[in-house]
Amino acid sequence: MKILVLNSGSGSEKASLFQSEHPFPPEPPKPLWEGLIDSTAPGQPTGKLVLKLQVAGHAEENGNLPADSSRAERIRQLLRAVRNDARVLHEPEEIKAIGHRVVHGGAEYSSAVCVDEKVERNIEHFAAFAPLHNEHNLQGIRVAREIFGSKTPQVAVFDTAFHRTLADVAAIYAGPYAWIGRGIRRYGFHGTSFRWAASRAAQLLGRKDDSELKLILCHLGGGCSLAATIGGRSVDTTMGFTPLDGIAMSTRSGSLDPGILLFLLRQGVTVDDLDKTLNKESGIKGLSGLAGDTRIVLPAAKKGDDRARLAIDVFVHRLRAGIGQMLAAIGGRPNAIIFTGAIGETEPAIRAAACEVFAFLGLQIDPEANAASRADSDIATITSSIRVFVIKAEENWQIACECAELLRTTVR
Repeated sequence: MKILVLNSGSGSEKASLFQSEHPFPPEPPKPLWEGLIDSTAPGQPTGKLVLKLQVAGHAEENGNLPADSSRAERIRQLLRAVRNDARVLHEPEEIKAIGHRVVHGGAEYSSAVCVDEKVERNIEHFAAFAPLHNEHNLQGIRVAREIFGSKTPQVAVFDTAFHRTLADVAAIYAGPYAWIGRGIRRYGFHGTSFRWAASRAAQLLGRKDDSELKLILCHLGGGCSLAATIGGRSVDTTMGFTPLDGIAMSTRSGSLDPGILLFLLRQGVTVDDLDKTLNKESGIKGLSGLAGDTRIVLPAAKKGDDRARLAIDVFVHRLRAGIGQMLAAIGGRPNAIIFTGAIGETEPAIRAAACEVFAFLGLQIDPEANAASRADSDIATITSSIRVFVIKAEENWQIACECAELLRTTVR
């Protein structure tokens, strides 16, 4: 069956069309079609956003749309492009489901669900917890319905669902007990990425369905978080109530002393200004004064830019601390540490710096393998006591698989 996946992020929209058959292949297939609009990518034409298309893995001629296009119009452009591409679709009805990455599902959802009015209301409700994401995800659902009609099933795959296995001791904040009843707890995010990476690592290790397999997963991209898993189940993670928590990120602060926020509010900073500062003007961007992009900041640091160097050093320090937290959660040495996401897959210097302080556990990185940054490869030395994998993020394929499995088990 053909599954269309829409992954609407805080700064980008990506659509992928997959041919999904059961049982799923061990290796993720190339999408039949892909489209991407990334407002954060460097080198955009002045006043324009680039629409990048690929058919069967081959790049097509790019298109442009105005830089001030609304989120809905960007998504509309993407979905119209695939609907009207006769090379991959003879008719829109060939698409059996549209899968959506939805960041926050609260405590309501532990697996993928078909979108109905109640699900839409819940996604809207949880937008208060993830304002940079859920509203965009909801727009994607509504525009997809506009383009493909109400009869095409739409499926929500929640980032938070993977972490519903957290024990109370890991999920509950040490605030007033009444917070629990108000839904103020740790939810965790990047679950779709973690679910794929954990499964792929188990496959590469030859330990599928191993209840004792212990992994530390590092999703490092625009947003960054870590998770600890035992037997594929999340036991701890660095993000919490919102995607703002945890380690430092590209433009987000990560964890802060809450007293700083009280101080700033008492100094007259508005809630909206604080929201913008913490989400868009902090992290690597805030410290370096440059874009929150390691492709820009790392070279600047190597050339002697002190602020860029500070930004990278702080980022690595917080990343190491996060790995230490995950070590405690699994009770000792992991079988493997996984790096995934745009930064995790492409920045050997970040991986090496993160791992070097754990040499006391017997962890050793192979410099040549690390520099090569090959997808789905082990970059540890033969004698390392911990395997270290670079795993290509496959969120869209994971979403397609979950959509197909839901349709297979619920639609007769």
